[in-house]
Amino acid sequence: MITLGIDPGFARCGYGFIESKNSVYKIVDCGLIETFQNEEYNRRLKKIFDELNDLIIKYKPDNAAIEELFFSKNTKTALKVAEARGIIILALTINNIDFMEYKPKEVKSQITGNGNANKNAVIKMINLFTGSKIIQDDTADAVAIALAHASRNRILLWNLILLIT
Repeated sequence: MITLGIDPGFARCGYGFIESKNSVYKIVDCGLIETFQNEEYNRRLKKIFDELNDLIIKYKPDNAAIEELFFSKNTKTALKVAEARGIIILALTINNIDFMEYKPKEVKSQITGNGNANKNAVIKMINLFTGSKIIQDDTADAVAIALAHASRNRILLWNLILLIT
């Protein structure tokens, strides 16, 4: 089964495709869709859609998970992220991919056992569970979202076992 995780953004949209087989998780692909300030606004949204749509067609995920939008002090940025998120949801919907939404604390709790974990703890656990070496934040967030969704309760159980032993 392949799960797509998305960390929505307007300038940097992280994505991660996780393959799960018999409780073993492997990163199939991950990276960023980047847009730049010197590009026209509508072209930036189209780039997010086109690149994500191409990735969906290439990897054919069975399901997806996307980070919920949280409000920030910068309303202008929040609105752009919300619009990018709409484009992302459109790409998932037209490709008939069911998705769930997760709050950042839910993902951190699922991956590390601590909803207030820092980025380094999340990255460490991703690398542990997938045998990879992810370093970049936006990509790691997307992979964490995919991993949390693909594993749901399994990783939390593993964390408890690790704490006990």
